[in-house]
This record gives sequence, C-alpha cells and structure tokens, in this order.
Amino acid sequence: MNLASKFTIYALLFIFLAYSIFPLYIAVSASLKDRRELFLDPLGFPDRLHFENYAKAFNSTNLKQAYVNSSILVLGTIAGVLVTAIPAAYALAKINFRFNSLLIGYFFFCTTIPAQLSIIPLYFMFSKLHLTNSFIGLILLYIASFTPFSILLMRSYFVSIPNELLEAALIDGASTWQAFWKIIFPVARPGVITTVVIVSMWSWNNFILPLTFINKQNLTPVTVAIAMLRGKWSAAWEVIMAASILGALPIGILFAILHRRFIAGLAGTGLKG
Repeated sequence: MNLASKFTIYALLFIFLAYSIFPLYIAVSASLKDRRELFLDPLGFPDRLHFENYAKAFNSTNLKQAYVNSSILVLGTIAGVLVTAIPAAYALAKINFRFNSLLIGYFFFCTTIPAQLSIIPLYFMFSKLHLTNSFIGLILLYIASFTPFSILLMRSYFVSIPNELLEAALIDGASTWQAFWKIIFPVARPGVITTVVIVSMWSWNNFILPLTFINKQNLTPVTVAIAMLRGKWSAAWEVIMAASILGALPIGILFAILHRRFIAGLAGTGLKG
C-alpha cells in the first residue's frame, strides 16, 4: 500500500471518528456551561467549568432511584433473555428437527416488528392483568422484545462450534447437559457476553415502553427521569445534558470493561444459516 492510499484511509477514519465524537463533545460541553454561555456560544469550549450542573441534574431527576430502577430492569431482562435464548439457540443450532427453518424464519420476522404496533393492545392486556406500574410487567415486555434477536445471535455462535466437540464429549460418557455446560458453553462465552452487552444497552436506553407502562415517579427508569426535566415552555438544557451524561455513564462503563470480549463476540458471529 502506497503513501497516498494510507493517507486517504487515515483521513477517512479521522472524519468518521470526528463525526462520531462530535455529538458527545456537544453534550459534554453544554453540560459544563451556564445557560447564558450555552445560548451565546453553543459549539465553543466553556469559559468556566460549571460542575454544579451535574449536582443539579442528579438531585432534580432523583437519578439515584432511577439508577436503581433501571438496574433492576436490566438485570431482570438479562436473566430472562439468557434463560430463554441460550437453550433455544442451542436447540436451533445443534438439533435437527422438522420445523427448525420455520422457527428461524419466525424469529427473524419477530425482529422486524416495531414495538409501537403492539403497545396499545399490550397496555390493555397488562392493565387487566395488573402488570402496569410494575417491574415484572416491564421486564416481561423487554424479554419478549429482545429474545428473538438474542436467539438468532446466540444460534449463529453455536453454529460456528464444530459438532465434533459435542460428539467427542458424548462418546466420552458425558450427558447432553454436561457436554453443553462444560464444552459448548465455555467456547460460546464471547457470544453470551455480546448478547449481555447488547441487551443491557437496549434495556437501559429503552424509552417508549417504560413511558407507557410506568406512571409512578418512584418506578421510572433513567430515560424517563431525564425526559421529565424538559418543561412545557422552557428547558434547562445544560442540566438536561448533564443528566444525559450521567444517565449514559453506567452503560459506558460496562462497555469499557467488556469491549474486548464484545468485539471478539461480534467477530465470531454472523447469523449463519
């Protein structure tokens, strides 16, 4: 590769990097300005760092309780998705049965249905079942929404594992469960971590479902708590930006911790047939 090609590639990568980072810069910069400076120079660096905006955001949105609520939703959703998606994905990848392809197509179809289409009937149904204003009801909705994609993602990883590993374990006297838990699951762990990160991000950032099904302020997750900062006639954008940064921080930390395994898991998947 000549010098001109390298320069072109690096220039394009720098442009993409700047394009990706610019919204984050705007949010961080706005969160450290006072309101007057924000409207006078929205794109510039702050003259003085107003860290008090973060204290205002944390107190005015009751982020402490919102963190707890979102964490409950994320952990409950992850547990439910893994319990349902891993066995289903393993069965679709390693067990040949009559409706295998039909089920795979069905799960693909489920991933294409917008959640907004089913919100009204689901709300009436959950109201009759007394599952509105409930973490359990919202977790069930999250599990139903995220499981089809998780099954397809995990299945693609199980498909990439050679059947010879499973057959060798079974020949050595291991049961089907032992072969899965001791041989297949450790190899598929990067795929599980990838699924956990994606489901965590979707659960934490979901807005429309908790806004619809949760009406009690003490049960609202981070996304809804931040949205409530905006008033009808005005908005303290510096506080909203600070709250947005604080709201995204836990998922950012999770991704920073697991990013190597997340990328490795993505590289090992591909929704294979």
